[in-house]
Amino acid sequence: MSWTPQRLYELKPWAFMGAGALLGIGMMLWSLWAGLWTVWRGLLCLGGVGLTVVGGATLQMRQDYRAKSKWRRDAPP
Repeated sequence: MSWTPQRLYELKPWAFMGAGALLGIGMMLWSLWAGLWTVWRGLLCLGGVGLTVVGGATLQMRQDYRAKSKWRRDAPP
């Protein structure tokens, strides 16, 4: 099992959401500017939305896990 530095571990979902939003919005703006959708722009937009959803879901699962973690429950207030 590989070890990931804590800072990189925490930034990964945010990087996915940022890259996905940038890709999705960028493809929409490019298509509006060009006046047509191409298959590749549509697929890249869909991929950007997918990255954003995966990043958000990962972040939410991590927050839920930490809230239910035994260490958090047993920690003194």
